[in-house]
Amino acid sequence: MFLAAATSYFLPPTPSLHAFSIDLALDAGNISFSQSTLYVGETVRIYARVRNVGDGDASAYVLFYQGGMVIGQSQPVSLRAGGNPDDVFVDFTVPDGTFNIRAVLQGSSPQDGNPENDAAITALFTPIADADRDGVVDDADNCVNDVNVDQRDTDSDGKGDVCDADDDGDGVSDANDIAPLDNTVSALPVQKVVVAPVPVAVASVATVAPSNASNTAAATSAPSSSQPSNSDSNTSLASRTSATETSAESVVAAIASSTSKLTTSPLARFTSTQIDWRTYEFTLAEQPADGVRFSWDFGDGATSVQPQITHAFSGPGTYTVTLAIVNADGTTLSDAQTYDVSFFHLDNPQVLLLIGGLIAALFLFGLAFIKLRKTYD
Repeated sequence: MFLAAATSYFLPPTPSLHAFSIDLALDAGNISFSQSTLYVGETVRIYARVRNVGDGDASAYVLFYQGGMVIGQSQPVSLRAGGNPDDVFVDFTVPDGTFNIRAVLQGSSPQDGNPENDAAITALFTPIADADRDGVVDDADNCVNDVNVDQRDTDSDGKGDVCDADDDGDGVSDANDIAPLDNTVSALPVQKVVVAPVPVAVASVATVAPSNASNTAAATSAPSSSQPSNSDSNTSLASRTSATETSAESVVAAIASSTSKLTTSPLARFTSTQIDWRTYEFTLAEQPADGVRFSWDFGDGATSVQPQITHAFSGPGTYTVTLAIVNADGTTLSDAQTYDVSFFHLDNPQVLLLIGGLIAALFLFGLAFIKLRKTYD
């Protein structure tokens, strides 16, 4: 019994269950993402939970890797012995293709005595390539960037209706197509447009001729002081004739001014009438035959399929208005006319503001000049 006690006294102490006083630990089961479904190209957050399984307080840094590439910056962590675990995270853009995540503890203080649990690596993840998140993967999606769960494709051209500018494939954009899902109907029915001629008034010039009686009286009677002389009569007649001619010229100029706003295109396929400084009315010259389609392009991004349309150009500049006509056999004809929209026009509000500003400046200048003169006087 004594021998047993002596033997027991000299035996080395039993090792503690915690072999290391400083021991921070990572494991793959504690690496997670901010969302359960991973989509290619989306930014998510990666979390890692660090535990202190040692007997002493310690701090360290956590680095995240995708393969050999570091994700973000190292994240500090500090844990007390026997305390709660700590979570660290970085933001991560999901790559296209299979990947995994590795987390590594580095720079512990005091030094970690057990490096075997200082790194953890996850299983492989396969993200979903679905840019518009409509449940159809990009490889099978006919509109990759637009949600279209039904994948509807009216003209079967491989491009879904939600991202196809011409759903029925009839060559007319949906914006100008009265039946965008019916390729047998494309443009509005064209009505025959008759351009009425503008009446032109003819100004007549009166011819002043003396009567026979007047001639006889002038020949037999002697001129008196109250009667006008020959030179005065000639002057009066010339004045009346000149005034009449001026009146006629004014009428003709007014008529020319009123009709100068009506313009015919080079090939006479359409006419245009100016309404104000930047607004015109465009009209087809005649009704197209059956099966013929047409469209307007106003040169500023606007289009139309109306037979008669009033269009205001976006601002000052030079614009080419084109009328495209597509025959039943597919041949295309076009007619174009160039329009200059001037900035310096009294109908332009900006010009009126500019003139008003100049007048105000001149008025202030005049007041200042008057005040300066009074000061020196």
